[in-house]
Amino acid sequence: MRIDGRTAIITGASSGIGRATAQALARRHANVVLASRNQQKLEAVAEEIGGPSNQVLIVPTDITDRLSVEALARITIEEFDSVDILVNNAGIGLYAPIAGGSLDNMRRLFDVNYWGAIHCIQAVVPYMLSQRRGHIANVSSVAGKLAPAYMGAYSATKFALTAASDALRSELSGSGIHVSTIYPGLTETSFTENMIQEVDVPRIPPIARFVNSSTVANRIVQAIRWNFRDAYISPEDVGIVGLNAIAPQLVDLGMRTFMRGPQLPMGDIRLPLDLGAASETPAADAEPPSESA
Repeated sequence: MRIDGRTAIITGASSGIGRATAQALARRHANVVLASRNQQKLEAVAEEIGGPSNQVLIVPTDITDRLSVEALARITIEEFDSVDILVNNAGIGLYAPIAGGSLDNMRRLFDVNYWGAIHCIQAVVPYMLSQRRGHIANVSSVAGKLAPAYMGAYSATKFALTAASDALRSELSGSGIHVSTIYPGLTETSFTENMIQEVDVPRIPPIARFVNSSTVANRIVQAIRWNFRDAYISPEDVGIVGLNAIAPQLVDLGMRTFMRGPQLPMGDIRLPLDLGAASETPAADAEPPSESA
């Protein structure tokens, strides 16, 4: 897709990959719609990329709120008469054990990382269909191909987004709308600092190589420009995903060696009931358990 003059919505545009993607698209003379919950940070990004050749619109948006997302799409159409590109980038992280982690935190993760993206897709696709053109770039993760310990819930949201991308691509075939899935690996952003941490995050081994957010942003722009189905960022990312496909046990061993986290105390896993007693039929005159039991 030609970038010049097109209109792009970027979610999570206030920092990191979203911010860098907004800058990259603006340099190619796209109309850029900045969406996130933090208006002050969006204003700072708009000031950075604004100029006589750039059209920038700020729309504070909570992507977990369907009505807020629908308003984002409607305001974009009212301002620019089209919505050509959606970069589904907004997301949060969670470092927590699957067996003993907070269900509320896991649900929050899906609300943002998965359902937020679905809200955005459903809001813009009708406009794209009427235009007979559009490109949706869903920012998944290498964690959407393999799941490190204590990041299982986060990986699950990215696996889900990858699956949705693949299905959507087939569903929209022939419509003029294309779908790319982006798989960043280790990236120099504030993601780790901002993630929900139920247990201490181990240090990343020094042999690991981080890429900067601008590198990821440029790859996103390439995927849109040349209609890439899947876009990885570094050779290391491609290598680890490929190795996981052919030798998953080896990748598991590497994850345990280099990403060793805290051992989950068994006391943190509570059985909801006495499984032995559950198979017995209670006496008719037995008292029900109290609310505090």
